Amino acid sequence: MVNFGIANETGRSSGKRTSREKKIWGPPKGEPWTWQTTELQASPAWRQRSINTIRLIDFLQIEHRNHAGLENGNLMATYDQLVEYGLTRSEIKAAILEAEFLGLVKVTYEGGRYAGNNQPSTYRLTFYAGRDGSPATNEWKGKTAEVIKEWKRDQAAQKKRAKERRKKQNSSATSRTTVVQLSELRNAKAGKSP
Repeated sequence: MVNFGIANETGRSSGKRTSREKKIWGPPKGEPWTWQTTELQASPAWRQRSINTIRLIDFLQIEHRNHAGLENGNLMATYDQLVEYGLTRSEIKAAILEAEFLGLVKVTYEGGRYAGNNQPSTYRLTFYAGRDGSPATNEWKGKTAEVIKEWKRDQAAQKKRAKERRKKQNSSATSRTTVVQLSELRNAKAGKSP
């Protein structure tokens, strides 16, 4: 049997790793990395994310690592960047809303066209400390599977109602074009009555 770690007085592993083991099982040298707790990854909030929410959080984690973990709360993501990363443009707003509801992301500044400015929105990953030194808020801990399922049902119902409303508006719209026969048009030009 192989012993890992530095041996204690009984000859068993003390739980402390040797420098060789740290090199093998530690984070890669020269590569930015972040950690996630098992509690986070096993939580209903983490497991019930939609694909676009997963991509949004992945993108924000890359941004977090690109800034050495010092800009959480000021992480920027434009719609064009998110589309290039793989999100569906029409589903980005829904992904942001879902990530906020799940307590995984907090929008710290609402930017973009809808806010009437030309600045990107900024975000905070709630499971990491903030750039101001504030601890992780872990808002995702309060979300149960039942609450998440109910919220998703409500969102689907709202989406369905909006789709039906658009369909109804399109079908009830009247045409402003009048069909005129060519002979009537020629008569009108010549000044004759029909």
